[in-house]
Amino acid sequence: MYFWKCWRDSRAYFIGSLIALPAICVFFTVVTIKVGDPDAVRAGTSPSVVHAWATTTAYVLGGMASVFTQIWGLVLGSSGLGEEFKERTADFLLVRPRRRRYWVWMGWWVGVAELSLMNFLAVGATFATLTYLTGHVQTWRVLTTILPLAVGGAVIYSLTCFMTLVARSGRQGLSYSIGIVFIDLLLPIAVLYNWHVHMPSVTTFIFAGCEWATSPHLAYPFGKLALYVGAALAFPLAAQWVLERAEV
Repeated sequence: MYFWKCWRDSRAYFIGSLIALPAICVFFTVVTIKVGDPDAVRAGTSPSVVHAWATTTAYVLGGMASVFTQIWGLVLGSSGLGEEFKERTADFLLVRPRRRRYWVWMGWWVGVAELSLMNFLAVGATFATLTYLTGHVQTWRVLTTILPLAVGGAVIYSLTCFMTLVARSGRQGLSYSIGIVFIDLLLPIAVLYNWHVHMPSVTTFIFAGCEWATSPHLAYPFGKLALYVGAALAFPLAAQWVLERAEV
């Protein structure tokens, strides 16, 4: 039952994202190649094709798709379980013959599945457009960018779900999450500029995963992947702990 409620609450935004993100990726892929690397069009295996695939993967998937995914994670997470308290429906849900952890994890799985499908279509659309324009599959590893995009989006979504539950309000939870996301984005830049120390962030993790897809000499960021998979699971666990102790 709760699965269908989560679906009904998010389906309009979800269907819109399934159309918008692949369309954005296709548009910017065409622009990147037609304007930045026009020699790569139908060029087979020439060096310009290698450059076109690397540039497009980094900036379209590591840039545009990354930003869109994080924004969608914020929006989707703000309509999570914490919003039930604001709408005064939590007292009805939580007296159902289900353990409270069920409501946390069912809503979480629905959101992660939606984010993953959205990223699958975005990466597939970008890959297909690159293949069509250049007339050559430079590397199949571009398809692996689905993983960092999905994991990065899941972290932002999980964070927002947790903050929404803590605040018992979608709007307040969204505000707190936006602040944390900006700190996550800007603090590593400040630390790198002042102390020349590299700090991890969701955005740099996604970009590193996308760079690896077209750069055979780079190592895959397994350490960051493990870190952010752990973070994506830690937030719903924390939300479960909060909910099991909440008074309704």
